[in-house]
Order: sequence, then structure tokens, then C-alpha cells
Amino acid sequence: MMKKVLRTMSILMFATAIAFLVYVLTHPEFGSVFYIGNFEIGPEIWKIFYCLYAFIMICLFAGSFFIKGKK
Repeated sequence: MMKKVLRTMSILMFATAIAFLVYVLTHPEFGSVFYIGNFEIGPEIWKIFYCLYAFIMICLFAGSFFIKGKK
């Protein structure tokens, strides 16, 4: 049961991640620039965040196939 729930949730999260990335990467504004102290978070840093987000979602989706069910 847990495996089925996890896989369903991971498929929904993966689909949402893909839709989000397609939307974000096709818009040139890419998000606003903000500062953390003297460190500027601009479009090039946002790209890294988005790629990291995609990588995490892919790992979670793939991980759902390796979860063992309770017996």
C-alpha cells in the first residue's frame, strides 16, 4: 500500500516539477533578483536552483521504484 501511495505522489510531484520547469525556463524574467547580505541571487543562480530542484524530483521519482512494501 505504501509503495502505491509513494509512487502516485512521486508521479504527481514529478509532473508538477516538469510543468514548473517548462514554464520557468521559457520566461526570460526567471525570477527577481534579491540579496542575502552581499550575495546577489540573480538569474544564473536561479538556474542552478531550478536544476537542483529537477534533480531532486527525478531522484525521488526513481526512488519510489526501490521502496520495499511491508509483508
